[in-house]
Amino acid sequence: MSENAAVRTNVVSDIFQLGVSTYKKNALGCLPPYLAALHQDGHFHIHDLEFYGTLYNCSIPLLENYIDTTQFLSFSPAFRIVAVFDKIKELIVKLAMCQSGGIGFANFDTDISLFLQHLKIAFSESNIAYLSETIKLFIQWVNTTSTRYCREPYYLSFNLGLDTSDWGRIITKCMLNAFEQLPTYWTRPNIIFKVKSGINREPYSPNYDIFQQALACTARRMIPTYLLLDSSVNRNTAPFRLAVMGCRTRVYQNVSNEETSLGRGNLAYVSLNLPRLALENQTIERFYNALENLLRNASDVLKHRTELLQNSSGFQFVLQNRLWNVGSTDEFIKRGTLSIGFIGLAETVEILTGVKMQQDISAFALAVSIVSRMRHFVDELRKTEQRNYSLIATSGEMISGRFCRIDKAIIPHPVHEKGFYTNSFHYEVDSRVSLFEKLHGEGQFHCLCNGGCISYIEFQSAPLDNILALEDAINFGTEQGISYLGFNYPLDICRNCGTSGTFEICPACNSSEIQRIRRVSGYLEDFDYFTEGKRNEIAKRQANI
Repeated sequence: MSENAAVRTNVVSDIFQLGVSTYKKNALGCLPPYLAALHQDGHFHIHDLEFYGTLYNCSIPLLENYIDTTQFLSFSPAFRIVAVFDKIKELIVKLAMCQSGGIGFANFDTDISLFLQHLKIAFSESNIAYLSETIKLFIQWVNTTSTRYCREPYYLSFNLGLDTSDWGRIITKCMLNAFEQLPTYWTRPNIIFKVKSGINREPYSPNYDIFQQALACTARRMIPTYLLLDSSVNRNTAPFRLAVMGCRTRVYQNVSNEETSLGRGNLAYVSLNLPRLALENQTIERFYNALENLLRNASDVLKHRTELLQNSSGFQFVLQNRLWNVGSTDEFIKRGTLSIGFIGLAETVEILTGVKMQQDISAFALAVSIVSRMRHFVDELRKTEQRNYSLIATSGEMISGRFCRIDKAIIPHPVHEKGFYTNSFHYEVDSRVSLFEKLHGEGQFHCLCNGGCISYIEFQSAPLDNILALEDAINFGTEQGISYLGFNYPLDICRNCGTSGTFEICPACNSSEIQRIRRVSGYLEDFDYFTEGKRNEIAKRQANI
């Protein structure tokens, strides 16, 4: 089974899947048996197992090292703009063959703005129109191209919102306009709007109008999500050097050089099944001992994988084009991150204490303590190994159902009745806690998960007439230490007439042929392709009132 909800099956993809199964078996065979067993029996999950030891996970490439604008100077202004985006598409296709995960762009507005300046593109109405149409065509390509591994779309994230130059502002506006004007069922790429005081957060700031445009787009499309640069987690980072990619991956801390997200990525990650440890060790002392052992085993997997990656030629394209600004495999490995993730904190606390973590102060304190223990472990590992280990709050698209199913067969418990484990440190999706309670509680985990995390606010329906609620949530979330924030609501689209909203039967044409767009792991996807665990999660979701 695929680990994401975007796979569309066909003959070629079926053949590919047979190869995936073979490579996964081979990878388990090259692991020490005790580590392979921990993956197979569901104590932890080794992600992207089919690429074990050959490819890394995801990256934020340096666009300026790949695009040489001088070769386009002989073109007309319109063709120069098109040529830049054609090179970006070329990079996406080639880079996707070097890695198993997503591709992020840290400052897309600034990058494109600089390219346009180098190409001597005058800031004129006609050139703005050329840019607008090119961006629309680019987003169309992103949404209609499913050639990644011959079967799925590319996982792309574009960070923007900080550039206050004329071109930078227009680029961001064009990206947002495209989502306002293009079909509702086009849900890619992932747009991440950087919110920063003095740049776009206050009414007097130069990009506040674009922030308002972003909020209006989110209210209609759930895009963009928001990187809160004034929160306690991000306050001391360099705004233009911090970005997130995929559904939440955050690469910034660096033991070997400057702290930055630019020209870096995550090499690999392993996610722990916390509820399993609680089921097997139902006293807190025993649980902590088991957690320490499992963390050590997970780090052994990452070390073993890194050793194999040292001998891989699978990412030579990255080195040759200095997309990470390094010239050797050893430098590449040192620059990347190695992440340990987790899911099911909510269920873990309930198993250990008998109460839900949002309902009891001591239960919540235990939750914070568990995540703090994991963060302490990776911090110590980073010091002793001098590698960029981090703690990531895993989204668990496939494993939320897989872990729950395995555990239910071994040690049944009431937490298994809903058919899935809750993502990372999130409150349970049917907790019905208020927006403010959720952000206050989950904010205490964002500072611990330095490898990436996100919190979501769930609405009953699209908040089309209430973008002030989104802005208030962003400001409150910033105060509560939220690093990265998204907004969810049911998005239903009639396949017959295209009407969108929240409904079972189309109110315009009475059709029951409805496409249901939902977010379960960062990217928006079609509900028809979700795993069983995530289908169960969607069925249980309640709004944060």
